Amino acid sequence: MGTLGAVLSALLAADLSATVARYRRNAILWAIIAVLLGSTYVFVLVAIALALAEHYSPVIAAAMVAAVLFLSALILILVLVVLHARDRRLAEERRRRALLQANVGLIAATSVARSQPLLALAAAIAVGTLLGLRTGRRRGKPER
Repeated sequence: MGTLGAVLSALLAADLSATVARYRRNAILWAIIAVLLGSTYVFVLVAIALALAEHYSPVIAAAMVAAVLFLSALILILVLVVLHARDRRLAEERRRRALLQANVGLIAATSVARSQPLLALAAAIAVGTLLGLRTGRRRGKPER
């Protein structure tokens, strides 16, 4: 058993080092891609400013590019604020719905438990099983 443990340990260490090497390689490549895309973005802005400078003064051309970028940033901030408010509203609605379901379940359970205790136990087991299956299905999917 000691040899098997050593073999499994060596395999796990080899797999772990391969995973670390793969993540390191991917991080380096993504960093290079980010630098290249950032450089491209800067040169596109310079080209736009130079093209505008042919028709307007260089200061006006630079100000126009800056104004467009500023307005774009404001629009994106507005979009983020709207999405954040929508997410907060949906989370509140899900919380309210869960509380309502819990309250209805408790009311039903107490009325059944008073009249038929064995039926109440069976219903509690069934509800617990259904809730367990329902939450297990959704773990991989993000909520919208």
